[in-house]
Amino acid sequence: MNNYLKFGRKSSKSSKFDDWIHHYHGALYKHALWMVGSHDIAQEMVQEAYFQAWLSMDSLKDEGKALPWLLTVLRRTVYREQRCQYRNQETLEALKQLDIEETQSDAFTLLEIYSALDYLSPKLRDTFLLHHLHGFSYEEISAQLEIPTGTVMSRISRAREALQKQQNTDSEKVIDFRSIKRGSQNEG
Repeated sequence: MNNYLKFGRKSSKSSKFDDWIHHYHGALYKHALWMVGSHDIAQEMVQEAYFQAWLSMDSLKDEGKALPWLLTVLRRTVYREQRCQYRNQETLEALKQLDIEETQSDAFTLLEIYSALDYLSPKLRDTFLLHHLHGFSYEEISAQLEIPTGTVMSRISRAREALQKQQNTDSEKVIDFRSIKRGSQNEG
């Protein structure tokens, strides 16, 4: 018998998983797109992450932390599938198609932000995005990445310094990453 349906009704596990998909798909997709730079590959990575999450759903101890757990599953999926690959030119095309709410004439575009992030190592970039794009606290990032909180703080600080140094040499404008709309815990 199919585990997903029991006597015509969804199991509580499948219902919970459906809720996660509904609530967190947007956040997972956005994070995957920033990591891989391709709509198609991001969709594939999210689908693979859902599959891996379904298989290991019982390992989640605190259901209130489903999004950080799903993001960890997604990151591991991307790292496993695209280890040591550089992001490609398709990212630039994908970012051109995205729409930023409340853009200002002197604000940086997503392409400029993406280019600035390109100066960061993958570890610095990922930590920086978790904090500034998704709004996770240092402690939440520490738990997701399984590293000490001090390491998280250090990575974010080094990322800011590297971005500031890059901006001072390449541009008069300053990127205010706080003005980028952060992903919410309920994205759908």
